[in-house]
Amino acid sequence: MIPKNIEREDVIKVMEEIKRNGIPKGRDSRKFLLEFDGECYPPKYVISLANKYANGEILDSAQFSGGKETNDFLRNLGFNIIELSKAKKERERTNIHQGERCPKCKETIRKLLEKIYGRVEENYKFRVGTLPEDFKNTPYYSELKKIYEKLQNHRGYKDFVKAKTLPNCDFFVPNPGFIVEFDESQHFTLPRKITLGEYPTNLELGFSKEKWIRLCEKIDAKDNDPPYRDEQRAWYDTLRDFLPTILGLQPTVRLFAKDFIWCSLNPNNPEDVDRFQKMIELGSKYWKIQVKEDPNPFLARIIIADDWRGEPEEAKKLLENIYQKWPKGKKVKFIITCGGFIQFEWPRSVSKETIGDSKNPNNRVVNILVAKAKESIKSVLTENLRNKLQEVTDYSIRQNIFN
Repeated sequence: MIPKNIEREDVIKVMEEIKRNGIPKGRDSRKFLLEFDGECYPPKYVISLANKYANGEILDSAQFSGGKETNDFLRNLGFNIIELSKAKKERERTNIHQGERCPKCKETIRKLLEKIYGRVEENYKFRVGTLPEDFKNTPYYSELKKIYEKLQNHRGYKDFVKAKTLPNCDFFVPNPGFIVEFDESQHFTLPRKITLGEYPTNLELGFSKEKWIRLCEKIDAKDNDPPYRDEQRAWYDTLRDFLPTILGLQPTVRLFAKDFIWCSLNPNNPEDVDRFQKMIELGSKYWKIQVKEDPNPFLARIIIADDWRGEPEEAKKLLENIYQKWPKGKKVKFIITCGGFIQFEWPRSVSKETIGDSKNPNNRVVNILVAKAKESIKSVLTENLRNKLQEVTDYSIRQNIFN
């Protein structure tokens, strides 16, 4: 039976929570949806969580029924209940993006991967174990064991691993061989931040570890069904990140569901395919850095022996990798990058006619380009990266660039 003291405000709080954390697997609705402000939610799961705000605990779904009891209760609070079949038909008709759990987004990603790489396996199963001892003969056994123990000690849940083999990965691209994970908000938790913080510096990743840590801090999702779910999800994600070093694959690529409206890309449009390929390659780029050093170096020059597009995020990742491979105890006056190291899209407000000539440029246009350049530089040289680079250079970046 549904407690009568659950109020409309409690339900609204639940919907805000679901927007942050997503819906746990198995708690989706099969027949009805609660529609509110253009978004849809599973009614019975909403009631279970609403009891937490009204009475201090999640209501066991076995204590009340879905369908008429749940729907009538929510309708009496002024909410709209719709049939799932009708909602699906309407969404398919209008082709509306359905938020970060949009099934069309994952379908689009699969089709784009197929356009670029050929065969793609969705929900791919790797026959590997799930306990640290299963990786005892691998290079990172001690690191995995340490991460596992950190998760156990975080909230005291010692037995959070239930599957004997690793749950399926979102996508696997056999040639050249890498995993693609589509991370929704529920993946960004404090336990996930803990695991990422313990990754060894030489572990190659197909995504920005720093960005994922920041997202964990910002989103701070919580899924307490079961109570240890956050630790469990963080551990399985960790194993997927370490698998490439164990199985000889390329680094695991991760895409954040909210970074982009993925279903807006057209797999039959070559420009969209190229755009997506750049996103994938940016994440999976594996820089093989060679260091040639003098006994007493004055400056360091970065030479790139490969194609280079000047993408700000790519430039940032390369500088991070250089810092990690920097010779210990060495310091230089300057680090010099190659020409075109950072590029940006030409502002739409600037045309060839408005630029002027090289001797007498249009000052307004120059200011627009300078502002755009500063924006790109700031996106690369974050405070964290500047602090790292200042450990190996005598030259300090002038702060007025970043004001």
